Amino acid sequence: MKEKQELKILLIDDHNLILDAYKNVLSKLEGIKISIDIANNCDVAWEKIVSSNYDIVLLDINFPVYDESKILSGEDLASKLRHDFPKIKIIILTLLEDTFRLYNILKIINPDGFLLKGETNSKELLKCFESIIDSNNYYSPKITKIQYSAFKLNFSLDEKDRIILNQLSLGTKTKDLTTHVNLSLRAVEDRKRKLKEIFDVVGEGNQALLKKARSIGYV
Repeated sequence: MKEKQELKILLIDDHNLILDAYKNVLSKLEGIKISIDIANNCDVAWEKIVSSNYDIVLLDINFPVYDESKILSGEDLASKLRHDFPKIKIIILTLLEDTFRLYNILKIINPDGFLLKGETNSKELLKCFESIIDSNNYYSPKITKIQYSAFKLNFSLDEKDRIILNQLSLGTKTKDLTTHVNLSLRAVEDRKRKLKEIFDVVGEGNQALLKKARSIGYV
């Protein structure tokens, strides 16, 4: 008798009910022996990733950010995971709907699976895992449309940009941002100016930038 394929999977979400639902779906995978770990924030998830040997990581993008957080979002975690552990398959399952943000995730992370919660059911999630196990990518209809659309967005926000936005949302003054990112004050100002151009923000000060960043899920 042929032995079952063994897979180690990490599920990351800050809602226990959702994690339970994911585990229930994965129990229906046939011909595969799975071991599942869970994490409800990015820092705990990273500790598990560096100390284990996962085949697939499923994660959301938006997580609450605490003062002691070292990783600001699922997006940052996925980017770090892609860089440090390129053999691990990444599946992103998110509520985000903004094309601007979704394209940025596609460009920076290039996940193996990319699903939107609003158009995903248990059957679709199962198909995604089966496809990735067979070494194929799996994207939801909207993500596929974004990927192949003639509409190209020639920008990307890196970790420093996201730290700047997060610190501004916490009330940090521009002159103090240099203590949070390894940049000069002039470089910080240049990045803020670039962010306003990217987001098409009209108005001076940080509040207009933050309002736009919040509306598309960057804060």
